[in-house]
Amino acid sequence: MKEDIKEKYMEYKMLAQQIQELQKQVENMTEQQAEVKGMIQGLDDLKKTKQGTEILFPISSGIFTKATIKDPNELLVNVGSNVVVSKDVESAKKLLEDNIEEIKNTQAHLLAQVEIFAEKAVKLEKEIEAATQ
Repeated sequence: MKEDIKEKYMEYKMLAQQIQELQKQVENMTEQQAEVKGMIQGLDDLKKTKQGTEILFPISSGIFTKATIKDPNELLVNVGSNVVVSKDVESAKKLLEDNIEEIKNTQAHLLAQVEIFAEKAVKLEKEIEAATQ
């Protein structure tokens, strides 16, 4: 009997850890969505920029260089394998919006897993409680 309780308790602890990890992933995806939405806003701002405008271009965190906008509607987009293609702002925004949808779908899947694990944890908790009384 004690062995059974111990086994259920270990399973319960594992589920709790898995739930916590999944919740962290969901939070990270919420942050990713916010970043992508910020990129979309940046593209909207770029569209309003006049040709020849001088801007600060980020090289890395806190490091910038001055650059001049040649064509605010032409972007170069990395499509993988070191291949870069020219896209207009609206096409680039569409890619980012699709990315947000993928993030949302993955997030929904993770939340469904959290729910399943939580239900299992509640069931185990009740079984442990009943066995210890």
